[in-house]
Amino acid sequence: MVLSRRQFLLQGGAVALSLALPLPSRAAVNGKHASLLAAWQLPTAVYQVGVLSWKNTRLSTPYTIDSAVDLPTRPHGLMHLQGDEYLVVARRPGDWIMRLNIQTGDTARTWQDEDRHLNGHSAVHGDCLFTTETDVLTGQGVLGVRHRETFELLDVWPTQGRDPHEMLVLPGGVLGIDEPFLLVANGGIQTHADMGRTQLNHLPMDSSVVAMHPRTGRVLNQWTLRDSRLSLRHMAVHASGVVGIAMQAHHAVEADQEAAPVLALLDEQGLSPVGESIGVNGYAGDIATTPEGFVISCTKNDSAARFDLHGRLLNTQQAKAACALASRGGEVWLGHQAGEDKNSFALDNHWLLI
Repeated sequence: MVLSRRQFLLQGGAVALSLALPLPSRAAVNGKHASLLAAWQLPTAVYQVGVLSWKNTRLSTPYTIDSAVDLPTRPHGLMHLQGDEYLVVARRPGDWIMRLNIQTGDTARTWQDEDRHLNGHSAVHGDCLFTTETDVLTGQGVLGVRHRETFELLDVWPTQGRDPHEMLVLPGGVLGIDEPFLLVANGGIQTHADMGRTQLNHLPMDSSVVAMHPRTGRVLNQWTLRDSRLSLRHMAVHASGVVGIAMQAHHAVEADQEAAPVLALLDEQGLSPVGESIGVNGYAGDIATTPEGFVISCTKNDSAARFDLHGRLLNTQQAKAACALASRGGEVWLGHQAGEDKNSFALDNHWLLI
């Protein structure tokens, strides 16, 4: 399934992946300036979030750090709130969310209640901020409904699954639903409050994608896959209304893990796995849209792969520990590890174009 570099370069109409890498790096291949909100870990083990300024250059450093703020623990999801304000959410099991003004550097942090932990992602609709969470006692997935400005907790809604991860706010008319709605990916992985991120893989998984009313939490629709060991995690919606979902497999047998697809497509006809996304060690780190369809980062296979809206593989590109993705039009920025330099800092899972 993985094309050679020569085959990749010969693939017609291939999108150029801009390799914005941890220091040091080779020259990037994209020709335009970009500012990205990103998170990383310093060689001193300190976690930070800030703005990277990236330019096409032949120097070993394609970007510089414009600003940086220390974080209490490892972050995960990044989201635009309004204007210069962004939200940073702790990695699961997380206990903080932080508002960051990228111009002034001002921050406001809220600590999570002990009876639930944060799962790393958020979304906004109207006056509400939604955070994906897990109830510590029951292990069930919930959405924390908060005031968008104050972060005050207003309500808690069940997500009809376990381990809710990323969510999207989609307009009416998408996926056959007439009104705007929240789309939540239930990762399905069971954990225990006393065991941190340890996965209880011997227990059944409860993975699904659920559409919820953004005012009441009412379930509008829910989709599942036949293979219950596929964790539905990160999502991106194409302009056509098709939703791409990056998956992570949790099979006990190595052969099943290798044969597991890591991309699924959701449209009005339902949710289906993409057969051409197998053979990458069962792990997709992030997903972004392209004019033709989607690009996913295959972290454990050290590659990124581009697919059209029908699930056909268009091309792949090698990139060590590929993960963070951002896109704009036909351009894609891919973050990955560059060498073993102990003086470099390591980019985290996600980033955003500013």
